[in-house]
Amino acid sequence: MAAQVSFDLKEVDAVRKMLAEAALDSNDRQRLLGSIGVEMESQTKERFGTQRSPDGESWKALAQKTQDYYMSKGKGHRSLLVGEGLLRDSITSEVQEGASSVLVGATMEYAAVHQFGATITPKTAKALAVPGYGMLRKVVIPARPYLGVSQNDAAVIASAVSEFLGRGFK
Repeated sequence: MAAQVSFDLKEVDAVRKMLAEAALDSNDRQRLLGSIGVEMESQTKERFGTQRSPDGESWKALAQKTQDYYMSKGKGHRSLLVGEGLLRDSITSEVQEGASSVLVGATMEYAAVHQFGATITPKTAKALAVPGYGMLRKVVIPARPYLGVSQNDAAVIASAVSEFLGRGFK
């Protein structure tokens, strides 16, 4: 994955306590982690609509010049980071070997740039050609975190684990 955040069940105290009391075989653990991964994918994709990080912070708005450029191209009414939806649609989860954790991440090559931010400088030229801006010596893209576990995510995960354990592993 181009950008990922691993979610280890030990990070959520309520989940850890429930699992400590339950005897899960590897198939049950894999199914549980798979369902948690799917839930985390859903929660992560919702952030593209709310434009907030897992911590609840609003994503930094696009620069006015960037907004003007998108408007001039008829693309001014898109949400931040959505564009054609490729980044959002690349959110995926994967249960790790041994079924002890699940990875949630994005597969697009630029996923980490948007998650962590970046300063881009030319490698072979004196400047970068940036649509709407012209030639620039560097481009700074602010971090707009979309991967991670919010307090609400942790509560949903704890509820899903509780429900899973209450079902008797069907």
